[in-house]
Amino acid sequence: MKLDKLFQSAVAELRRRKVPFAVAGGFAADLYRREPRLTMDVDLVIATGTKGLRTAAEIIRSLGLHAGIAREADLAGGPLFAIRRKSTKPLMVFGRAKDDTSGEGVDILLPAIPWAGEAVTRAQFNQVNFGFGPVPVLTLEDVILSKLHALSSTRLRAKDMDDLQSIFDAGHTPDLPYLSGAMHRLHIVIPKEAAPFLPKTIITLSRDVARTRRKR
Repeated sequence: MKLDKLFQSAVAELRRRKVPFAVAGGFAADLYRREPRLTMDVDLVIATGTKGLRTAAEIIRSLGLHAGIAREADLAGGPLFAIRRKSTKPLMVFGRAKDDTSGEGVDILLPAIPWAGEAVTRAQFNQVNFGFGPVPVLTLEDVILSKLHALSSTRLRAKDMDDLQSIFDAGHTPDLPYLSGAMHRLHIVIPKEAAPFLPKTIITLSRDVARTRRKR
């Protein structure tokens, strides 16, 4: 199944199950980037309470895809013993066709991701038509937060840095008080190696978070 059909089918299945969700990842970032980028998968974030993992796996399988689980240690790149033991919490269920070498698929981000709940709620008021009707999409601020959170809690990924740079280069004016509050709540501190590529306003917010954490 082609990516656009997977996208539409996944949204239809989420709606059929009445699962609160929002579009994230590349499709969301493209709305705010200065220039588009190629994405091979559809990222959707859900808010389902305690049944997120099971619900996400069922949705992936309903699309005819093989469901795999990405845990906290997998996304962070370690520690190796945690990856081997599968001892950290699941954060994502990814779906790919076994016989498809294109890499196209659907990733469902789980409610265990710290920024997920509020972002999904806010997205209900940020509807975008991708060709099959309005769909809730992460706001500009929540796309930025999702990328900043990835930088602060996992290994640096080129696509996250590229998305952030392109989004800020596009000249948007994000809601800084919201970003500040969320960065404090999520304890987001930008790693030093990423700092030269981000705006001074974001680095200042990150330093405020770091100072607050040191005082506790």
